[in-house]
Amino acid sequence: MPPCAPDGVATKRGERMVVDGGGAKRDSKLKTITPEQLALHNKPDDNWICIDQKVYDVSKWAASHPGGEHLMHNAAGTDASSVFHAFHTTHGSGQRAINILKHLPHVANMEHRPQSKLEKAFGELRDRIDTDGLYETDFNYYLMMALWLFSLLLGTIYLVVTAETNTHAVAAAFVFGMFLQQCAFVGHDTAHNGITHDRKTDMLIGIVVGPLLTGVSTAWWKRSHNAHHVVTNSVTHDPDIQHMPIIAISPEFWSKGGVWSLYHKKWFAFDWAAKALISYQHYLFYPVMAFARWNLYVQGFILLFDPSIKTEWTSLELGSLAFFWTWLSLLTSCLPTLQMQLLFLVVSHMFAGILHVQITLSHFSMPVYHGATYDAPKGEEFLRQQCATSMDVDTQWWNDWFHGGLQFQVAHHIFPRVPRHNLKRVQTMLQGLCHEHGVEYKCVGWLEGNREIYKTLHSAAMKARESPTVEFTESEMWKAMCAEG
Repeated sequence: MPPCAPDGVATKRGERMVVDGGGAKRDSKLKTITPEQLALHNKPDDNWICIDQKVYDVSKWAASHPGGEHLMHNAAGTDASSVFHAFHTTHGSGQRAINILKHLPHVANMEHRPQSKLEKAFGELRDRIDTDGLYETDFNYYLMMALWLFSLLLGTIYLVVTAETNTHAVAAAFVFGMFLQQCAFVGHDTAHNGITHDRKTDMLIGIVVGPLLTGVSTAWWKRSHNAHHVVTNSVTHDPDIQHMPIIAISPEFWSKGGVWSLYHKKWFAFDWAAKALISYQHYLFYPVMAFARWNLYVQGFILLFDPSIKTEWTSLELGSLAFFWTWLSLLTSCLPTLQMQLLFLVVSHMFAGILHVQITLSHFSMPVYHGATYDAPKGEEFLRQQCATSMDVDTQWWNDWFHGGLQFQVAHHIFPRVPRHNLKRVQTMLQGLCHEHGVEYKCVGWLEGNREIYKTLHSAAMKARESPTVEFTESEMWKAMCAEG
């Protein structure tokens, strides 16, 4: 079959998108299997995934998945219905995804099970968010956002070319840092097809605000961020919390001598260097965040030049990155002294580091787990996982703009295609659902969130100081590779 099936006609607003696999009824000739039997098919070369009671063999097609083959591997042997519907809505790639499913091997049906009250209520909420028009974009909002970004860019250029003192350079740096931070929010929106809901159009917008104007690879961001959304706070699968040897938010990262990252395909060892750094991570956290953006630049190039990883529009991304470093170098050279040039680059990126604090704030202090699936009642895994591993930040009307939608992290994780200006309403609806069914929906203030991160890092650091280091040849991973134990 072709990697991508042709688009079909999208369903009308409020009409539930149901995967039929090419027929209105399940094929009665196929065998019916249990969740335990499905879980046996959890390898790259034997990958079965269930969507709406139908089991598909995606082993051969996984490499063609637009979001990355790793997402298919994360979902192997599981019921991925909730994740599928979260990322494939009627306002985006939903119909295209359904058309692809019609061409995939439908190998079995899942045994019928009754829905829990929470699962049923969540399905009704998903339909209501659609019928209430919360997937619809207010393009006036993004027009104002474009004008805001343009003014920050022009302000940066003006302050740089007129700068005569170090103070002037620092002022220009703060405006440029704000530009980098605010562009990242729009790039985040486009990565989720949350503006136009057209994948190619949002991708082009993302390339403009990403590699072209701010130097961050869209391909790298989408690949990493999509994995984070599906396996949020998984010790073994979520790249957004895998920062050893510098930071480890839980002793789970070194309880077996380290952790094997299914995303990075590498072993993060709890060696002497990791122990030394993690033991003081509560002090290192903010300095690391201040310089974290430089790592994003490097990660983008590493991905784009990695021949083993398939990326889209690679040449356009590389050309855009070349353009970014060219125009930024020319702009920086307009400052009259080397000291002013360094001040501009360092201070702007330190200020933009606030973005990294905002990203980590919603997850670092939350619980972690192992594996690709969260332990919860059948049909409730996705909702409970996101509520357990994410938290919102309580903001007011006057500072909402500064957080770029990240303050509604729980709502965004559960409904990632909803435009950010509608997330407040989604948050209210979700909080009502969670309250009714006894599910914790965490929302704290900015300062309290930072205090929780400090406490989490401090607690892990104190335990790291008491933990023995382990060489790779003594680790559980090595024993498994050698078939020991």
